[in-house]
Amino acid sequence: MTPLVQQAVKVAPQPETAMWFDVGRLTPLPESQRYPVDVLMHPPFKRTGIAGIDSKGRKFSLWMTAGEKSVTTAGCTMEPLQYFEPFAYLETDDGLKYYNNNKEVTRQQIDPVLRMVCAVLAKLSEGGQAYKPTPQKTFINRKRAAKGKPALTFDWHTVEIGPKAEKSEPQGGTHASPRLHDRRGHWRTYPSGKKGWVKACKVGDASKGVVFKDYEVKHDH
Repeated sequence: MTPLVQQAVKVAPQPETAMWFDVGRLTPLPESQRYPVDVLMHPPFKRTGIAGIDSKGRKFSLWMTAGEKSVTTAGCTMEPLQYFEPFAYLETDDGLKYYNNNKEVTRQQIDPVLRMVCAVLAKLSEGGQAYKPTPQKTFINRKRAAKGKPALTFDWHTVEIGPKAEKSEPQGGTHASPRLHDRRGHWRTYPSGKKGWVKACKVGDASKGVVFKDYEVKHDH
């Protein structure tokens, strides 16, 4: 757990529902730099929390929620505390479209926060550590929960996230490529004994058809 993440969760709504990352200090992005849509549309988790420092040296807390071909983003700077205007971007046949308060806006209208999102997701595609907060069962947390207030203290679980797999060209052989389908996220145990989380992704050949799968996630209590 890092001090920056601990600070970021204090200003986030329902921080226990997200997996949190500390991306450190971001470097300024060139105006002309573009990022693959695949990177922008697939945060590591359905609810992803980010703690970082922007190119101007300001600490920020960023919250992303992935939906069906959409990502909703909100957040704030922490010093001083100033909230961003929430927005969403959607993947369409005509490219990405951007929305604020259910109204379509231009990309320029949601800069520089969108550029921050691009930099964050590009960095996360390289892998890293994620932190899962669980509210501690303390008297003050129970008292705050009864009043609808967020917890103040958490227990933390650390998860290693591997880098996003690069797409490779077929290398020959007789194994036929399967139809395009969703591969759910799963734990992988490496030869060293270390465990890492492999993100959900699409695999296979779209020309052979598409397979849709639904999974029920069970939580241990």
